[in-house]
Amino acid sequence: MGNTNSLTSKHSHTMEDELTCPVCLELFADPLLLPCSHSICKKCLQDIVDNRSKSGKDGLDCPTCRKSHPINRNKVGKLTRNLALENIVFRYQEIQSQNLSRSRNSLDLTLDFFSPTSPVPASCIGSGSVSFDSAMEPWSVEDGNELCGLCEENVKNKASLYCEQCCVAYCHTCLDTFHPRRGPLAHHKLRSPTKSECSGKEAYCDDHVSEVAAIFCDRCKQLVCHLCVCDGIGKHSQHKILAIDTALAQTKEVVSQTKTKLETMVTTLSDQMSKLEEMAADIEKMHSEASEKIDTQHQRLVEDLMTCLRQQRQTSLQNVTETKSRVLTKYRLQIEESHQQLRTLDTLVEDCKVFLDEDHPKGLLSKAGDVALIVQQQEIVANKMGPGRISYQELVSDKTSQQEIKTAVATFYKSAHATLNSMLADEGEQCRSLIPVIKSSASLSKEGPHVVNKCLTTWGFNSSSFTAEPLEYSAMWSVTIEKNASQLGDLKTGYIFGVGISFEKLTAKDQVGINRVSHGIICTAGSLAYSHDGKIEQLMPLDSLPLSVTIYCTIDESDKVLLAYTITDTNWGDSLHGKKVLVDQSSKNKVFPVFTVSQRVKMQFPTYV
Repeated sequence: MGNTNSLTSKHSHTMEDELTCPVCLELFADPLLLPCSHSICKKCLQDIVDNRSKSGKDGLDCPTCRKSHPINRNKVGKLTRNLALENIVFRYQEIQSQNLSRSRNSLDLTLDFFSPTSPVPASCIGSGSVSFDSAMEPWSVEDGNELCGLCEENVKNKASLYCEQCCVAYCHTCLDTFHPRRGPLAHHKLRSPTKSECSGKEAYCDDHVSEVAAIFCDRCKQLVCHLCVCDGIGKHSQHKILAIDTALAQTKEVVSQTKTKLETMVTTLSDQMSKLEEMAADIEKMHSEASEKIDTQHQRLVEDLMTCLRQQRQTSLQNVTETKSRVLTKYRLQIEESHQQLRTLDTLVEDCKVFLDEDHPKGLLSKAGDVALIVQQQEIVANKMGPGRISYQELVSDKTSQQEIKTAVATFYKSAHATLNSMLADEGEQCRSLIPVIKSSASLSKEGPHVVNKCLTTWGFNSSSFTAEPLEYSAMWSVTIEKNASQLGDLKTGYIFGVGISFEKLTAKDQVGINRVSHGIICTAGSLAYSHDGKIEQLMPLDSLPLSVTIYCTIDESDKVLLAYTITDTNWGDSLHGKKVLVDQSSKNKVFPVFTVSQRVKMQFPTYV
């Protein structure tokens, strides 16, 4: 009988293999018949066709014989459904469910018969055998805490086997005593026990609280008892049932795959967080730099506008002062001359009083000769008062100076407003772009033809200055300052250069902005500054090279020259704009573009304008 049961079990396993899909390794569900006569689950076939379509591949290779078939998504629904195989699978599941129910009932009866208090009949011990899985032969467990579940409490042996149907761990003695290897128990599956199974922590059915949950329902994904799968009784009847090992393996596989996906997601999120934190730090740094540059530009605009207004104010006050000085000079000359005439007249009046105070006739007549002198001086003063009276009338009637002083207020506003408009205007619209023409070193002595220099470098260890041909109109030009390849020192030391204009030619030893005739943007001690006549106005730190400097020079009919500049770096683009109104030079002077370079830098002009 035991041999018959073992043979039946083997046939059952062989049949299950035949009824298993070669793709999902589960019992066939909606099997479709391929042209090669092999079957495959409908969902498995759809998944394979979809995956191959996404990879740009056509057709299908049979999972069993590897024969290629021209099957796509549209042709899947046209394949023949293997109804015979589907019915066999369904019937097989019913038989398995019934066998499990009968085995459970038989096990309950057997355990009652072989109770620890009853003697074991000799006829029940002997030739019977229990069915073992091919890989589940008995062996000793390594953990000393894994004990038999049926031994006496005071003396417990190590568990050697675990019955999946009984959900009990046995030592060899208790296995022979309480789990005979014959009859309905011959189909029970024995395997090596685990620590959790030997600890006595059994899982009980949710619907039948007194029954051990030892069966796994694949459809509902939960452990159930044998009552749950009984035909017509249990709510899991006709559901797909999996062996504990199979369900455990599948669950572990799903959990393992999910764990791998979760770890991948964790890695992805960690990378994203790290990237976002780096970007946040970059934003913080950029915000700080941008705020600093905005403050610098704001300060530059305010200072340039204030300088412009102060210059215009100074010009207007100077004009008013000149008008006042000119008029007061005329007034003072007229007053001084009147004072002199008044003193002379006072003296003559006193002399006349002396004569009139003389009471003695002889005394008066003795001084008669002096009377003619008084009369003569009176006539001289009268002659002088004639032109003075005319000059006086002219001064009194002339209101031009007063009007000039009164209108100076309105004139200041208009001129200041015009200057502000020129400061706020787009200098690029007024200036023509050009590349300054500089004489080459060879032509300096031979007075040869002019050439356009694309790159300026020094020929020695000291700085050198270059003077271009004078401007004939309002113009703009750009130059890029780069490091010399052999110079890698700190930007705060040795990096000296300058770009600007001069009202006279500079010698090679002059530097832009250091003398009274030149204005420009210079670099000194690691900072960019505006310089004129040695007076330095700090602009911004020199963060890196290369950078570009664009100079705008507007020449009009007034006595002013408008000098504007734009500093551009590789990280921020146009970083700083500024304008200066140069009123200390006459527009009649020539304006020369000038450049200063040191041994650590070179200046590169654009290839075209």
